[in-house]
Amino acid sequence: MRSPIVKLGIAAVLIAVLGVGIMEFIGTGSPSGVVWAEVAKNVEASPSVIFRARSTGSRDPNDDWPKAYRTFWRSATLDRADWYRNGQIHRTIFTNLDTKTLTGVLHDHKRYTKEALSEERVQSARAQKGWTDPQDLINMALSVEHRTLGQKTIDGVLCEGIEAAGPDGSTGRIWVAVETGYPVVIEFEGTKGGTRTTGTLDQFRWNADLLAEGIEPGIPAGYDPL
Repeated sequence: MRSPIVKLGIAAVLIAVLGVGIMEFIGTGSPSGVVWAEVAKNVEASPSVIFRARSTGSRDPNDDWPKAYRTFWRSATLDRADWYRNGQIHRTIFTNLDTKTLTGVLHDHKRYTKEALSEERVQSARAQKGWTDPQDLINMALSVEHRTLGQKTIDGVLCEGIEAAGPDGSTGRIWVAVETGYPVVIEFEGTKGGTRTTGTLDQFRWNADLLAEGIEPGIPAGYDPL
């Protein structure tokens, strides 16, 4: 598919690519409260998650924090990304792999698109979860070494962190709640194509009921087909 919606969707994948680069360098040990093997089990067992993504270094500076951020809703079959600028939602892309459909809403242009996904694209989407797939994330995290960062309080939550540097010069940190064993903040920074890029994933809501949250976007009145 060559539509503008898909081109916009490709931009959302860039942050996932950076995330994979970071997670490949996170290891297992812990000198204090967090047992990273248990973190792995928690993340893998979570059927869905909602989180915010903030980044800098994009091709369009209007998509950089603090002007903009994204909210992602993720499960094995449902995926929604909301783009915000200046506190207002301006784009939404939603895919449902069970129904093999994609819905895009361009609030800034009052347009929308609904498209059927081929079986090939569905299988590709299932296989390319990257760092958003709990099992892949944990397998990578447990496969390498890291250094511990100790503990600190983030938004009132006592967390423990680890940090690692990749061979490409990128650096990643993951902070996990000591009490619950779930990630609270993931940070990464590096250089891509000569541009310094940073990213922060936070405001995680693990085990969220995406259907109850209303994951499928509605088409507002007055919006025209793209």
